[in-house]
Amino acid sequence: EWGDKQEAAFQLLKQKLCSAPILALPEGSEDFNVYCDASNKGLGVVLMQREKVISYASRQLKIHEKNYTTHDYELRAVVFALKIWRHYLQILNAQTEARKPKNIKKEDVGGMLVENSRDPEKVRTEKLEPRTDGTLCLNS
Repeated sequence: EWGDKQEAAFQLLKQKLCSAPILALPEGSEDFNVYCDASNKGLGVVLMQREKVISYASRQLKIHEKNYTTHDYELRAVVFALKIWRHYLQILNAQTEARKPKNIKKEDVGGMLVENSRDPEKVRTEKLEPRTDGTLCLNS
């Protein structure tokens, strides 16, 4: 069923694909988004702010990078973006979640903390060292 909603989406997509991309100037130093993609041919990254394209870049993979796993391709694209746009993306404030005992059950760190997967209530504590701020540290 093709209705008004589908037609509007199609027309918007057609307009975006047929018009030349116009780069915008950044406004302030907040609300940046980085979109990264990678394939076995190259890396592509786009820097956006408030749904406007600020900059985009791409490059071919180097010969030694062609042997990387897909995960490493994606990570390489992120590193590529952060290197070229570091002046826009300096981290001024960062939020981190503390590893307090009550959070351990919520996020199991890939099964490293649960001693027995059949009994998730049994938390492996001998590898966790308490810190002065109340968090637990796994193997230092």
